[in-house]
Amino acid sequence: MKKMANLKEFNLIIAGIGGQGNLLASEIIASAAVREGRRVRVGETFGAAQRGGPVASYIRIGSEVYSPILDPGRADLIVGLEPVETLRNTLRFLRPGGGIVMNTRPIVPVEVSMGLQKYPSLEEILEALRRIGAERIIYFDATSEAERLGMAIVMNMIMLGAAAGSGLLPISTEAIRQVITDRLAGPLLELNLKAFELGFEKSRSQ
Repeated sequence: MKKMANLKEFNLIIAGIGGQGNLLASEIIASAAVREGRRVRVGETFGAAQRGGPVASYIRIGSEVYSPILDPGRADLIVGLEPVETLRNTLRFLRPGGGIVMNTRPIVPVEVSMGLQKYPSLEEILEALRRIGAERIIYFDATSEAERLGMAIVMNMIMLGAAAGSGLLPISTEAIRQVITDRLAGPLLELNLKAFELGFEKSRSQ
C-alpha cells in the first residue's frame, strides 16, 4: 500500500465499457477511502451509450482534493477494464511515472467488426503505454480468470484485487475487503471475495 500519511492528492481512474462493473468498483474504492477517514470526490463520464459505450470513473482522494474534475496529466493510477479504453485514458490523464493495471481482454467495437477500423494488438497497446511514460504496468486476461470462476462479471473484482495487490493504492486492502463484505452476502459475497483475492495474487506475481 502506498504511504498514506498526510496524503494531499491521489487520483485514480477506472476505465472500461458500460456493463463491465466499472461503477461498482469505483464505489467500493471510494467507500474504502471514506472508511479510513479520507476526503474523497468521485465523478464519471459516459459515452453515447452507457451499456457498450466508454465509461470512466474518477476517484480523487486526499486532503487537498475539492472537486471530482481531474485535469489532464494528473492520474496516479489507471485501472483499465478494457485495453483500448486503458490507452485512451492513459493518453490524456496519466502523469509521468504513474501506474497502470489492465485487463487484456478486448471488447471489439462495431466499427472494427465491420472492417472500418483496426483494433491494435496487445503489443502495440503496451508499447504505447510505455512510450507515454507509465512506470509500472500490470496486465493479464482478467476476463478469462473470471470465466474460470464461473461468472465473467466478477472481472471487475479481479481488477480491484489487482489494483490492491499493486501496492499503488493509498488505502488498505483490508478496508476494501470490508466494504465488499458489507455490500454483498451469501454465495455472491464468497465469489466476489474469491475474485478479489485472485486478482490480488496475480498482481503481486508481476
